[in-house]
Amino acid sequence: MLCVRMLIWTPLNAAELQKAMHGGNVGPAALVPVQTGTVLLSPPATRLNEAAYMTSRVRRIGGGAALAVWNDEAALLYLFTTTLGRASMWGSREAVLRLSAQAKRSGPVGRFFDRATAGMIDLREKERWQLDAVDKLTALHPAAGRRAPLERIRDFTRAEAAIPDFFRAAGLQEVAQVAELTEEGRADFMLQTLEPPRAQMWPLALTFPLIVVAALATVLLHLPAVVYYLIGALLLVVMCTLMVTLRRQLVRKKPINTVLPVIPVTQGAVPTD
Repeated sequence: MLCVRMLIWTPLNAAELQKAMHGGNVGPAALVPVQTGTVLLSPPATRLNEAAYMTSRVRRIGGGAALAVWNDEAALLYLFTTTLGRASMWGSREAVLRLSAQAKRSGPVGRFFDRATAGMIDLREKERWQLDAVDKLTALHPAAGRRAPLERIRDFTRAEAAIPDFFRAAGLQEVAQVAELTEEGRADFMLQTLEPPRAQMWPLALTFPLIVVAALATVLLHLPAVVYYLIGALLLVVMCTLMVTLRRQLVRKKPINTVLPVIPVTQGAVPTD
């Protein structure tokens, strides 16, 4: 199985971003300061939907964000300046579908849904779609030119080095270098120490059995139905509160430099472990 890499770039500087992410319970992730903002590297076990959620939160904090997901045969790039982003894709249709399934950790149903909506991949050939992506880029990084990024977007059959190439074409040299160094595994040791950005789900698994027990107790003890409904509602509130508490423990309740470590940049763009 090919190794999937992910990174998020935002124009906000690392110091402000780290503080805002910690206060907003966003992460965990490693932050790499670059001259044009910050690159975030997510833990290896992060799913695509979790990375997209983190990107959405970072977009609100930093005024925009880009999420890159890639392996050796395909690449996905999502540019967000508003809630709805614009996706660019490189690689064959089958390679893109495989990357999507692997990044999402999809089961049979998820893979079936991806194939049912595979026509979305063809949108990358539409000029309006390509121009919209460049518009998103220039909104994120006004210094970026349009011609070079557009040419790389249009070269969608060539997936090799698509992510570094695109960022380099956009004038984001350091982001491109971080992407290349990420491929080399330079930050893997640091990232493996971080938990994936997901809360524990065991309270949700307890909800149904407890509701069943409450129903049995109501019947056996001949309690009014209203008591059962009150118990059920109370259980749901307790479980939701517990899940929110567990979610907050991911980032907000932990030391900021433990869950959102800043990886220094040495001599331009070399993350150090």
